[in-house]
Amino acid sequence: MEVHLGPEIEKKLSDLVAKTGRAPEQLVEEALTGYDASRMATLDWSQCAAVESVPGKMGSAWVLRGTRMPVATIFENLEAGANIDDILEWFEGLDREQVKAVIDFAARSLDTPVSDR
Repeated sequence: MEVHLGPEIEKKLSDLVAKTGRAPEQLVEEALTGYDASRMATLDWSQCAAVESVPGKMGSAWVLRGTRMPVATIFENLEAGANIDDILEWFEGLDREQVKAVIDFAARSLDTPVSDR
């Protein structure tokens, strides 16, 4: 997919590339990951042993431990109709038990009243 940016956004991206030394593609990927992460932010992912958030890795988004797979991507694929087998086939290197642990954690957390989280 090719995306065309307006001059103002392109300047901001160029300035950020100069400031950080990072590739434009990496900055865009991290921004999008951060957007997805904000949608999953209502759960306290720090309580799930199957995930981690590492500063500087994937924009500090919650990812499956030891991978670059954002938690949000799992749920986006499930929402689109995929199942665990599909996800494991499409994203190499994922562990079935880890993916199941993330799904189970979310299900348990969503069953818990917000005041108890």
